[in-house]
This record gives sequence, structure tokens and C-alpha cells, in this order.
Amino acid sequence: MTYSHIIRNSLNIKDENIIFDINDYLCPEETIKDTNYIVYQGTLTYKPKACHHCGAVNQDYSITKHGTKISTIKLGNILFKPALLRLRKQRYMCHECGRTFMAKTSLVNKYCFISNPIKNVVSYELSETQSMKTIAKRVSVSSSTVIRLLESTGETLEPSRFELPEHLSFDEFKSVKEAAGSMSFIFTNSQTHDIIDIVENRQQKELIAYFQRYPYDLRKKVKTVTLDMYSPYLKVIHDCFPNAELIIDRFHIVQHMNRALNRLRIEIMKTVKYTRPRDYSKLKKQWKIILKNVWSVDFEHYFTHRLYDGQVTEKMMVNYLLSIDDQFQWIYDLINDLKWHLSTGNYEEFVNQLERSKERSIKRYVRTTFQTLEKYLDSIENSCTYTLSNGHLEGINNKIKTLKRSGYGYHNFRHLRARILISFKLTEKTEKSNRPLTFEEEKEIEKQRNLKVV
Repeated sequence: MTYSHIIRNSLNIKDENIIFDINDYLCPEETIKDTNYIVYQGTLTYKPKACHHCGAVNQDYSITKHGTKISTIKLGNILFKPALLRLRKQRYMCHECGRTFMAKTSLVNKYCFISNPIKNVVSYELSETQSMKTIAKRVSVSSSTVIRLLESTGETLEPSRFELPEHLSFDEFKSVKEAAGSMSFIFTNSQTHDIIDIVENRQQKELIAYFQRYPYDLRKKVKTVTLDMYSPYLKVIHDCFPNAELIIDRFHIVQHMNRALNRLRIEIMKTVKYTRPRDYSKLKKQWKIILKNVWSVDFEHYFTHRLYDGQVTEKMMVNYLLSIDDQFQWIYDLINDLKWHLSTGNYEEFVNQLERSKERSIKRYVRTTFQTLEKYLDSIENSCTYTLSNGHLEGINNKIKTLKRSGYGYHNFRHLRARILISFKLTEKTEKSNRPLTFEEEKEIEKQRNLKVV
């Protein structure tokens, strides 16, 4: 029947056993719970191959038709209106076992009235940054249905306990109030940037118990773990990953030094507040240019600035701000030297600059910053060897914040965890070329690239 085929295609129904009669396939609109629906009518019938209960093969009329039963199925929105399908399902009688059974269709699961296409749409809508109430309204289902589909889809994305990559990244994020300390733990594959799992509690004993669920042989194969300077993770790595090397994320090292430099700027700013108010304003307004890497400061382009007379460059403004205090100039140069050697992977010079910091007496909090770096020198050496970082995890945490904000927060950790897994595992990923694992590999590739250009 050509018209039945056209109707199935227009409704995106793949089951060819559903037939639409030209006389009654479309009914007038029907109002159910203050919602207007477009109502279609169809029939599901076919010749069964065997009984669903006893398995008897259908031959010599051993299975016969035994009436029909009407089911109402939600089809989603059609022409911006919700649609229903009144499906007349064929019943069959098996004369071998004397039991009846109903015709099955791929359009909807047994004992369910929401069509499978709607469930698929909801699963992919959950991967976008929007509230579950918005999704429910868009596909004309209840919010409770979206939550049930969230839970069922999240269960299919549970990580395997028999797979673990060689390079891991650790971090934490603020999840729900019910979690211990409201902070949860997340870890990923450092190379592919794929989320492996999310743990509700980031406390040390909880993480050790969690990772010990993985086989010991699998944990022995982990080569590196990239993390920030959160010290409780050190024991977790020591107890669970015996062969793993620690890598301190370079961003957090730079952030640690910049905080000390910024604190020094504020202290100097307060000392000149009443004696040199113009310098106070410059130090207060231009904090960004102080924290900027010295090799990124522009010294070529001149422009006018309301805090300075005549035309100036960024380099001229930095030099003036540093000239306000002699110690400020020395610490600024030292920290920028440390940042440069860290970015180029030159560990020996990084250590030499830390030793140079002992030549002069400096503020206590600046000295504490350098002592912290000395404490993690072994891990910083790995940071200067490997190109791995936690930059992708910072981006993931930012996406998690927007997910929480779109739903006005989450009370249930399981729902938040499932939403995160769906958002990052169901979305299509662009293929990226493998980045060099170490700085030496990166330099070699750069050298070969330059030779090709020549």
C-alpha cells in the first residue's frame, strides 16, 4: 500500500508490519490533560513464526488470530504539535500450549507507551547544555520520564573495571551538597582526554578503596598520573599505582608563582597608597600586565594610556611599575625565568633559578612558594619531561559548571554523574593527531618540520 508506506516514512516508523488504513489513519485532534494531540490510527499484524511462550513453530494453523488490543503510543512532535498513535495490536492463540501472546514491534518496548525514537532523542538531548525540564517540554513527555531515561542511559556508559589507560589525569570539582565536602573526584585519559569515571567522594580512603577494585596487574601498567598540588592524592597514587610517575600540571605551578607575585604587588600598592596615589592607581589597575609572561609583553607598538603621559608600550609600563620597588623587580625577573624554563622543559635551569632565590632575603609568603616548588621537584622534573597536562580537565570542569547552572543545580549525585557521562561520551568527537608525549619528541618533530620547509 503506497499511502501506508508514505505515512510510515513521514512518521519515521521503520516497522513495515504497521499498516495505516486510508479511511481512518488520521483522527481529529484530541485534548488530553489540557494538551492537544494529533492522533493517528494504525494496525500491527503479521504471521508469527513461532509461539512466544512454548516456541512451537507456526504450521498447519497451530497459531491463529485471537482478537486485537489498542495501545496508545507517543510519537513526539509533528508539525510543532505532539502526536499519538492508536495502534491496534493483533493477539494470537497458540493451540499447542493454549496461551495467547501479542504482536511485537520495534517502535515501542513491551509494557511501554513512549516510542523508542523519543527515547533516543532524549538521550542525545541530554548531551547538550540544557535543563531536563526543557527537554521534556520539547519532546512532550514528563520530567520524570526524562530522569528515568537519564538513569537508564547512564547505566549503559558505566566504565569497565578491566580497562585502564597508561596515562591518567586527576582533578576535582564541586558537585552536590550531599557529597562529602561537596567536592567530587574525576579522572581522565591524559592522551585521549576521555573521561574514565567520576567518584562522589575525593577523600583519600575512599579513592584508595575505589582504585583497588581494579586488578593489580592493570594498575601496575599505569605510567604517569598528572595532578595539581593537592597532597592527599600522593598517597593514593603511591598505594594504588606502584609504577606511576607523578606529573604536576604546569598551569598550577605557574598559578602558584603568580599568586605570590600578585600578593607582593598588592602589598607594595598599599604602602604607596597615600604617598604616591598615581602609582597606587597604576599598580591597582594594571595587575594583568604584571602577571603576563615577560616574553609576551609588547615592546614595539606605542599607544596612549590615561595613566601615563605621552605614548608608551607595554614594556615601558611594566618597567615603570617594577621600578617602584627594588625587590619587586628582582622577584618579577626570577619568577619569569622560572616560568620560561618550565615552558621549555629545561629542568636543570629551573633548579638553578630556585637556588638563586636563596641569594636574597624575600617576603615570607614568596619564600614559602619557592619551598613548595622544592618539595615537588621530582614531580616538576616529570613536568619538564612530559607534555601531558590537565588543561583538558579544566575545560571539562567548566562544562560541568554550565550543566549545573542550566538545571539550577543538582540534588542527586547519580543524576549529575550520569548527565556528565552522557554529555562527554555520546557527543561526536573530532579526530586529533596524537601530540608528542615528551618535550624531546616535540623538539624532534619541530626540527623535521623546519627541514621540510627549507
